[in-house]
Amino acid sequence: MRIDRNSIAVVLVGVVLLALGPVLPSWAVSLLNVALCYGTVVLGMMLLMRTGIVSFGHGLYYCLGAYAAGLLDHFGKMPDMLLMVGAGAVTAGLVAAVLGLLLAKYRDIFFAMLSLAFSMILYGLLVKTASLGSTDGFNVAAKTVGGIVIAEDSVRIVVYSLAVVFATLSAFLLHQYLASHQGRLAGAIKDNELRVEYMGASVKAAVHRNYVISAVLAGIGGALMAVNIGHIDPEM
Repeated sequence: MRIDRNSIAVVLVGVVLLALGPVLPSWAVSLLNVALCYGTVVLGMMLLMRTGIVSFGHGLYYCLGAYAAGLLDHFGKMPDMLLMVGAGAVTAGLVAAVLGLLLAKYRDIFFAMLSLAFSMILYGLLVKTASLGSTDGFNVAAKTVGGIVIAEDSVRIVVYSLAVVFATLSAFLLHQYLASHQGRLAGAIKDNELRVEYMGASVKAAVHRNYVISAVLAGIGGALMAVNIGHIDPEM
C-alpha cells in the first residue's frame, strides 16, 4: 500500500479531531458528528462523480444503513455501535450489488433518475410499514462498543470518536483505492469509456464496483447518524 502526503494528512486530521473531542463544547461535538456522518456519505458520492456518474437517489443507502443499524437494536436486541455500523455497511453493500447490476448499464440522466426511483420505492415502503414506525420511525439506543458498556454521560463523545475513526479510515482507504490501477479507471471512464474497453478493462464491472463502494460508505454514514441522533424515520 502506497502511503503519500495526502494519506498522512488524512490520518493527522483524524488524530487532531479525536484529541479535540474531550475539550470541545457539546454543541461543537454534535455539529462535528453530523458533519462526519454526512462527510462519509459524500466520499461515496465523490467516487461516483469521478467515474462520471451522478446519483439522485443515494439517500437509499444512507437510509438502509440507518434502518439496518436501528433494527439490530429494535428487533435484534444488539445495541452495539460496531455491530450497528457493520450491519449498515453490509446491508447497503448487498442491496447496491444487486441494483448495481442494472444501474451500471445506464449513464447521465437515465442513471440519475433510475437511482431516484429506487430511493422513492424504499421511502414508500417505509412510510406504509407500521412495524417500522411508519412516518414516525422509532428510537435507537446504542449502549455498548465491542461489548463494552458505555456510561450514559459518555455516549456522545464515544459516538463522536467512532465517527472520526470511521470517517478517517474511509477517506484513507478511498484515497488508496483511487491511487490503485482499479481506482484510476474511474477518471478514464469519465473521459472516454470506449478507450477503456479497448484497453481490455470492463467499464460495466468498474462502474458496478464503484457503485457498491459508494453505497457502503453511504450505509456507514447512515448507521453513524442513527446512532448519533438516536432516532430513525423515513425523512432522514
